[in-house]
This record gives sequence, structure tokens and C-alpha cells, in this order.
Amino acid sequence: MEGSHITRNNGENADTTGDESNKIDEFLSAYFHQDSSQHQFTFDEQDTSELTIAEAEVITQLVDRTRNIYDERGKGYLGLALSFVLSVEVLSKADQWLVAFRPALDWETDIRPRYEQKGVDYRTERNIDTLTLQYNDHEVGIRSQINDIGDFFHQTMSRTNFPNAPGHYTGNWEDHTEILEAAFGLSGPGRREAAERIINVGLDRLQSKDYPNREPAFSQPFLEVLNEYDRTHDNEMGGLAYQALVYGYATAEWPHLSLRASSVRTGSSRQHRFGDIDGYHGPDLMISIEAKDQVINESNIDTELGTMITLAEESTTISVAVCRTVEPNARETLQKADVKVITDADLTIQLRTWDYHKQNVALQGMVHFLEHIEENPTATRRLLRFVENIDSNNSALAHLDDGDKS
Repeated sequence: MEGSHITRNNGENADTTGDESNKIDEFLSAYFHQDSSQHQFTFDEQDTSELTIAEAEVITQLVDRTRNIYDERGKGYLGLALSFVLSVEVLSKADQWLVAFRPALDWETDIRPRYEQKGVDYRTERNIDTLTLQYNDHEVGIRSQINDIGDFFHQTMSRTNFPNAPGHYTGNWEDHTEILEAAFGLSGPGRREAAERIINVGLDRLQSKDYPNREPAFSQPFLEVLNEYDRTHDNEMGGLAYQALVYGYATAEWPHLSLRASSVRTGSSRQHRFGDIDGYHGPDLMISIEAKDQVINESNIDTELGTMITLAEESTTISVAVCRTVEPNARETLQKADVKVITDADLTIQLRTWDYHKQNVALQGMVHFLEHIEENPTATRRLLRFVENIDSNNSALAHLDDGDKS
């Protein structure tokens, strides 16, 4: 009915957020031409049209019945009621009889004779499992609407406890013809209002899926060390920070192995090691890692990584070269020798997939290397001062003296 103004029950959507309202409008726009900003369902004390008041009462009764069957029979019946409203609106695109408000329609005498009912057992004239109506060549079934309603509540509105058993509810549609009759009797704007109120009943009563969040968010301390920590210092030997970083990485990446490493002041051959860091499982050498904080190219590959190449070619040990950068030709040479190559860029990508706790395992491993393998407390304090700025509650900061703190 054009120009009708229908009372809105303001309590129905009091807790609906702006984002939720936009999503409701987007969903209903597939069925109704107007959105919530265009359909005006309000009237003041001067608007006393009997027809307006009558339609408002029908909407309220329809929503109340929906709320009652939700409480008494289950959540899915809210979807059934909404599917009635939406299906009738779809049918109204072909049947102009449904555009205006028609109170007190009866299913058996007014509605059923007007449409061809599909899906009926011809022997008993009983509905088989759903309601499908046809007007001329236009066919509408509640099953497709209730499927869309389920997706809307589940996916769009994050109400994951909305039932996903449409056949159970559509099969019982005849038990609720009073809601269907009300949907047929409403005008187009009235059905738009009823649909929105039914949705708001669902949003109010269905549990919203909460997504885990933490404030403040967990930091990524080891990724910060990789990309932001200064690797050179006057009181540290060249390559110390990088070797400590690679040791920390190995601690977190291969926690099942026993790692052997020595101070950067001591060559691996003197310690009967193959790489800077060797990983054992019992007596077996499983992995050997060389750490090189430099660009590896064809001119220095043999000098810097010759031992890793030989180890890879002559043994079953996994040989790994962790380097700042490896140029393409050098990478190809290493890969042909079956040396696994990990660059800073590779580490950056991998560490983004590590949660805080795994990153912290790597960070603690780096601290352990500086403090107990390199035995350089100055280097340890320098690292911890950096950590203080990115992860102020890190447990390792307990070893930072008050005078060392920023």
C-alpha cells in the first residue's frame, strides 16, 4: 500500500549495530527494492488511519508468533517464518494482488485456490516436504529462501548456532499457516518491516560467534630482532649477533634435537663440529647449519660454504645454509648439492607464521647463546635492551639490571 506508515517496535533492534544494519539491508535488498532508509515505518499521533494501524498490528502479531515458536519449538522456526515473508515477497513480483495490505486472509479459502501448489502427493493431496507455489510461470519455494537465511545468519551475521537442517523445518510448514497467512496479507513495505523485525529477533537471541582478540596484541619479538636489530657492535665479534640469531631459530625449529655450538671465537673444526650449529638425535647427526651474515655469490661460495656442500654430498645429514642473501647462481649451486638455503627474506616469511610463544622460544635461544655459549654479558644486555622496547613483559628482562634498562 503506497504511502503507508507503519509503527516500528523500537525495542526490536535496539542492540543492532550500524554494521549489522547495513548487512541486513544488503540481504533484504535481494527481495525488496527499498532499503531501511527508504521504507518509513513510523507514524505519529496524528496518523490515525485504521488501515495503517491494522497493518501495524498484523506485523506485531506475526513477529510475536515467530518469537513464540522460536521459544517453544526451536531456533530454526524463525527461519521458517522469515522464509514465508520473503517467499511471498518474491511471489508478489508476479502477482500484483500481493502488493496491497489485505487483512484476514485464509490459507484454504483465499490463498491456496489462487496458486498451483507444487510438491504435493496427488493421492492424498498432502504436502510432501516443503511449500512451493506457482503463479502463471512464476514458481517460488520456501526451501531456497530458508537456505539463504541459514547462510545469512551463519556466514554474514556470525550466528553459528542457527540450525542447519532446512528440511526439518520446511517439512512442518503446515503447522504454521497463521504466519503464512499474515505474510500474504501484508503489503510490500509491511513485509519489509516484518522481515527486519524477525531478523532482529534472531540477532538478539542467537549467540554471536566471538573471534579471539587480545589487547594489547602479542608482539613478534624474534621477527623484530631479525629485521631491526643492529648486528654489529664495537664490543662484539663480527657475525656474533647473526650466529646467535640462527641458534635461536634452530632451537625453535628443531626442538627435538640436541644442539651443539661454540663461541664464534672457536672454529667448528677445533670442536669436531661440521657447521656452526649441529643438531643430534641421540648419537646421530641429523642437521648441520652454517650461519653467514653476508651475501653469498659464486666468488665466495666455496670459501664460505664448502664444508656444507661436501657434507651434503657425502652424508645423509641435512645441510642448511642460513645467509643474509644468496645470489641466484650461488643458490642454484647449493641446491644442486642438496644444501638447503634459508635467507633473511625466507626467514621473514616463515616467522610471520610463528605465534608469539614460538618466537619467544627462538628469542630465549638467542639469549642463551650470547650468555652461556659466547659468554658475552655485554652482548646479552644489548639484546635485552632491544627486547625491552618490543616486548616489555618478556621474562628474560628479569636479567637486565635496573641500570641497564631504558
